[in-house]
Formats: sequence, structure tokens, C-alpha cells
Amino acid sequence: MDLHSLYQLIQADLLLHGHQYKIYVEIAAALVLVYAGITDFRIFKIRNYVVLLLLILYVPFALLARSWFDITLNVVFALIVFAGLLWFFARGSIGGGDVKLMAVACLWVGVHCVLPFAIFLLLLIMVHVAAVRFGWAKTKTISGRNAISYAPSIAGALIGVMLIGCL
Repeated sequence: MDLHSLYQLIQADLLLHGHQYKIYVEIAAALVLVYAGITDFRIFKIRNYVVLLLLILYVPFALLARSWFDITLNVVFALIVFAGLLWFFARGSIGGGDVKLMAVACLWVGVHCVLPFAIFLLLLIMVHVAAVRFGWAKTKTISGRNAISYAPSIAGALIGVMLIGCL
């Protein structure tokens, strides 16, 4: 089998089963997000390899589910969010891992699903704050203020957007 035949076979398989592959990539990303959320909830740390893995998983997802225009728009949107959150990071309002995770989540969500993502994110942050008030979740003192972990809310919001089929 030569390379041209192999290339045509791969293209035909993607054409016939591309939606299945998209679902497999989403499942892998959801598992990584669950891990990130649990880890940040427990130890207030988001590992760089988790964010990098989500970034790597975005590549096959985007190639299967997005046009080049959408991919470019998503990258620009994620960079804008990253730049905006850097300001909050510089002020000590948000952790560096949260900035990176939110930027990658916005890359996945894109501009076409940002409203459902924002609604899920707001609801989950409110649930997390309520859990802190009832003593069910812990906080970490940073610069004299209590801070919550945002990764569980970010991960839950992105998984929620996946589940409603917006991606």
C-alpha cells in the first residue's frame, strides 16, 4: 500500500466516521477536565501537563469539527481571554493555572458557544461559593483573602457545553 492509497483510506474513514472520532476526543477531554477539577479542588493546583493535554486534544477535535475560519476565530478569542485574565492574575485575583485553563476552555468553546458556557460557569461558581459558605468546600488564603478553586467550575461548564451538544 502506497502513501496515496493510505491517505485516501484515512480520508474516507474520517468522512464516514468523523462524528464518532469527535465524540471520542470529547470524552478524553472530559476525563482530563474531571481530573483537573478534582485536583484543583483538593490541592489548589492545576498542572501544566493537564492544560497542555487539553490543548493537544483540541487539535484533532478542531480538525474534525471546525472550519479553518472557526479555528482561527477560536484561537483569537482564547488569546483575548488569556490577555484579559493576565490582568487579574497580576492583581492576585486569580491563579495562573486558572488563567491557562480558562484560555484553553475558551479555545474549545469558541465564540459560538460562549453564552451557554458563561451561564454554566456562573451557576457552578455560585454552587461552589455556597458550598464554601456551608463548610463543604475549603478555601485557600492568598494575600489575606480567601480564594476558591475555579477549575471545578471551568471544567464543569465546559463539560456541560459538551453535553448539550453546543460544541
